[in-house]
Amino acid sequence: MLSRPFLARCNDRNSLPASHPTSGSPEDWFSNENLAAHGLHGISFDFFVNWDVNPITLTPVVWIKRVLGSMYTYTQVIQNIGDVLTTEFGVSYLNTLKSFSNAYNLEVQFIVFRDDLDWSINTSEILLVNMLQGESCDLIFTHSLVSIESFKTSIRANSGGPVRIGPKGLIYGTSNLECYLSGTDSLYPGDVDMVILDFENRPVCILEFKKHTLGSTIENQRLSNYYPNSDRRKYDRLAVLRDLIGDIPIFIFYYPTRTEIARGKCELIGGVTGNLSARGCWYFDLPINDSKSEIDKVINCLSKGIAYHNEIK
Repeated sequence: MLSRPFLARCNDRNSLPASHPTSGSPEDWFSNENLAAHGLHGISFDFFVNWDVNPITLTPVVWIKRVLGSMYTYTQVIQNIGDVLTTEFGVSYLNTLKSFSNAYNLEVQFIVFRDDLDWSINTSEILLVNMLQGESCDLIFTHSLVSIESFKTSIRANSGGPVRIGPKGLIYGTSNLECYLSGTDSLYPGDVDMVILDFENRPVCILEFKKHTLGSTIENQRLSNYYPNSDRRKYDRLAVLRDLIGDIPIFIFYYPTRTEIARGKCELIGGVTGNLSARGCWYFDLPINDSKSEIDKVINCLSKGIAYHNEIK
């Protein structure tokens, strides 16, 4: 019934971005199934930063988006919200989200939408689901149907005002909805690729995945290529999230799409918001298959980075 949004060209949803033909992607490597063997698990979500205050602050709400299949209606979801979300995410993942949000006073909202709607029509609707915790610690879901205009108003309010990406909008986006919003003053919020937690749900690091599509070596991939110039807001956003969570490291995992590049790079990012810098880096061989021994090469690289951060902090 629900599916993850996927990255594709905004003007042709059948045109997918380049990917490595054999190694898989960071989302595969850091799946909860693979992380579990290391006593870890992860969550991902979209979040807002209020850009209109100094210093910038995190707005206490996180969004998790899912696309509703074209054969289903919002009414069908509303009639059985709890079961629909449990089937999609699993009870363990939902409880982790709730534990995390309670620890940092965050509101969790699921954004469910039919992506075959015409978002330029003001009355097109999105299903907004709030996750709450009852007195007996069970999960409670409430819902509202909001128009795209009301949705845009919420984005601007959570962002501290209008937020734009540029006159042409996104080239690639995860949905028609996100692509449409990128051409307005209500840009959809950015995400955190992953927050890694231990099995007591204590955050241990933040991961950012950076695809390398060029012919240059992976060694030349570094934060200073993108920050503070083209991607300042992306990395400052992650720093704001880090500051809310506590003294945990941010890692960028650079991974190639070209077959002649056989390894990836993990870079530790530190510093204060607005003045971030690289503090160290490690390399790992790309997995040649999805076996535990191959995936562990990547996760062990992360473990080295976490240990180093804990030594120097």
